[in-house]
Amino acid sequence: MYDLNSISNYLNTNIIGQSIIQYDSLNSTFIKAKNIFATCPDGTVVLSENQSECELRFGNEWICLPDKNIYLSIIMKSVNNNYLLPLIDVLACSSVLKSIFDLYSLNCKIKWPNDIIINGSKACAVKSDITGKGAGIILSLNINVNMEEKLENLKSTSVRIEKGEEVERELLIGSILNNIEYHYDELISTGKASEAVKLYNESLLFYDKEIEVARRGRKTVRRVVAKNIDEEGRLTIINEKGNEEILNPGDTIIQYEET
Repeated sequence: MYDLNSISNYLNTNIIGQSIIQYDSLNSTFIKAKNIFATCPDGTVVLSENQSECELRFGNEWICLPDKNIYLSIIMKSVNNNYLLPLIDVLACSSVLKSIFDLYSLNCKIKWPNDIIINGSKACAVKSDITGKGAGIILSLNINVNMEEKLENLKSTSVRIEKGEEVERELLIGSILNNIEYHYDELISTGKASEAVKLYNESLLFYDKEIEVARRGRKTVRRVVAKNIDEEGRLTIINEKGNEEILNPGDTIIQYEET
């Protein structure tokens, strides 16, 4: 199990992680957080050593290995608008990326909208969603930390594989939660996440490169040039006609490959 005292010692937050609930195994931390949302304070973190179900955007699944990685969800009651969901993904990706670099000197890239890539392989997936009654947002992180072998068929790696040594999960959790609160404070007070957006854009995997995209529910694949994300977390592209276009992560990108 996670050492909650160690996590607490690494925390420098007022909201995020001040309440932590951990489990040995869950269907998913996201589902659990949703079920207990009403009774938990803002910033509550749900941790699990293992998950039997882990559904990401558009029904994609994440392979979960018990006792090796980090599976957590954060209850965010101070934000409750659908339009903020992309920014929650942005601040989460930026926070994970910064922690991995600061602690382990590993350069990560972000595959828009919500994947962390290390040396061409996925190490982390982010999911955020608004609760059914619009009372807030749940942010989920699935991070490959101490997985010892790459999952080549899924193009997945871990921090341990890339660093070459075992990683203290509690230290990484504490660092990530500290970073998330920093950006969460800005989002609550201003409705923006400017610093997170800046870090995100500096690490965007396909910036100024030709990519293939498809809108959800459509078979047509388009070849476009990726640019930055905007202040709302949407991806700016140059389309086939040479015009600037904005793509929304909520209904776009079911295929995303560098060409």
